[in-house]
Amino acid sequence: MATKKRRQYGTGSVSQRADGKWVGRFDAGYTRTGGRRRKTVVATTQAECKRRLKLAIRDHEEGRGDLDTRTTLKAWCDEWLPRAQARLRPSSFNADRSAVTNWIIPTIGHRKLSELTAADIRKVHTAMRKADKKPSTAIRAHNVLAKLLKDARRDGHQVPAAATDVPPPRAGLTDRDAIPLEDAAQILAWITKHRRDRTRWAAALLQGMRQAECLGLTWAAVDLDKGTADISWQRMPLTWQHGCDGTCGRKRGVDCPARTFIYPSDYEVVHMHGRIHWARPKSTAGHRIIPLVPWMVDALREWRDIAPTSELDLVWPRLDGLSRDEDGDLQDWKDIQEAAGVAHETGRRYVLHEARHTTATLLHEAGIDSEVIRMIVGHSSMASTRGYLHLSDKRAREALEQIAGQLQLTT
Repeated sequence: MATKKRRQYGTGSVSQRADGKWVGRFDAGYTRTGGRRRKTVVATTQAECKRRLKLAIRDHEEGRGDLDTRTTLKAWCDEWLPRAQARLRPSSFNADRSAVTNWIIPTIGHRKLSELTAADIRKVHTAMRKADKKPSTAIRAHNVLAKLLKDARRDGHQVPAAATDVPPPRAGLTDRDAIPLEDAAQILAWITKHRRDRTRWAAALLQGMRQAECLGLTWAAVDLDKGTADISWQRMPLTWQHGCDGTCGRKRGVDCPARTFIYPSDYEVVHMHGRIHWARPKSTAGHRIIPLVPWMVDALREWRDIAPTSELDLVWPRLDGLSRDEDGDLQDWKDIQEAAGVAHETGRRYVLHEARHTTATLLHEAGIDSEVIRMIVGHSSMASTRGYLHLSDKRAREALEQIAGQLQLTT
């Protein structure tokens, strides 16, 4: 007996009805309620049915022949955003939502998905360029638009291929880089003399810590005896959303009596105060234990005795013990540079994240291998065992002590 040949996945199925006609079917994504969407073709012969089925599958994959060609881009965005909210980090979702609500919908939201053209996509680029938005912001909006159109096609909507093949705007030139050694040393010299919280800024320049990591660091995560800091949590403000399914009548989520926070169900957060939370880093590389150089250990011991009392156990809190505001922290950084007489060669102030570039650059220039640099600054997604961390701790500590000497930080 001959074995029946198995149908290749994605080619659909063909069968004969009781009336003798042949029916071809294939999966075409999902309906708005989550059910599987099936598309059907009918012919009088099996060969013709297979031909029509093949054409229908091709049209579906290329964004033609959709079941409903009336859906507008705005209607799809309204459906797509809640899905994105369920899977993205809060900060990423806020950025994507901003691109959708501020640029994509106002510019081309009225257009039907089935009628989108390359010119429509470029209209979004043009609108953002006329508004003097940064190239990085325009590129993000383009990527969000490309993603939501790809998801629309996956769900069976008709989206012309021409609308999905438009290249993103060109990236602009940036002058952001590591802070030169002499400027970094000058900043550290000034904060050592004039700032009681000098360890906050040394953590960025010397230890390569992100702003959110510094503002979320607790004393429980710092082991001064071992000279280590556990960077497993960071400060993150979350956005309020309605918890009433829209029945309260309030426009903003923050005003809803049953308000809740926006974050994925599998996201690990702990509430601090207001809308401020501790959150896990976005990748396993952020879960790291870094060694503290002797200068940092001694300076933290001094700071612990004079730091504001914090019920949240924060290392660098506000005067009332709560979490420092990000904008206030950035303003302090600008004020420090002005007082220290330091500026970028263009005359602007250094961005705080450039301090983190400084750590990585100094480590690289000192000849430290990339594995140790990745471990310190948390750039890699490489999963490290406890044994590897212990093995690397000595190398990382020696590397950081080496750049501490370059920055003229000695005990």
